[in-house]
Amino acid sequence: MNIDKKLKGEIEDFCILNEIKETDQFILSLLKTGFNVEKYGNAPWKQEIEVEKIVEKEIIKEISVEKIVEVEKEVIKEVEKKVYITDDDKVKELTDELDDLRDSITTKEREIINNANNMRSLNNEIESKKGEITNLSDKLKKINEEMINLKKDNGGKDIYGDGDGGFWGSNLKDKK
Repeated sequence: MNIDKKLKGEIEDFCILNEIKETDQFILSLLKTGFNVEKYGNAPWKQEIEVEKIVEKEIIKEISVEKIVEVEKEVIKEVEKKVYITDDDKVKELTDELDDLRDSITTKEREIINNANNMRSLNNEIESKKGEITNLSDKLKKINEEMINLKKDNGGKDIYGDGDGGFWGSNLKDKK
């Protein structure tokens, strides 16, 4: 079965977004649903019942004339029927608006997928930076430990041979 590339792309994007693994099975179920809608209608609609009222009126006139008798009967039938009038311009306008909204939804879905991919890549980048920070922290701890060990090996004196510490500021007489 040949499916338009754009439509197939939209269906695959939808499946990715909703974590649907069996794309072909999903497309088949969509086809069945669409066929049933076309075959049986969009939704079960309550059918309108046509009511016919027959109202009979009889008018009897009697005119007495010497030998002539006239009888008139009048029968009036009233039929009530609901008639639905549609506005084709309004239907076309609403259909166009619906198409615009569908296009808008499709673009928003694509933006969401792109944002999700960007978030994944940023999270991976953050994790790698965290690893770098951890490595640098470990190196700093090792260097501090080596300094402490060197100071212990030198008899408590620093690397310049002075155990009391260095000088503070420009006045050489002030030791720390």
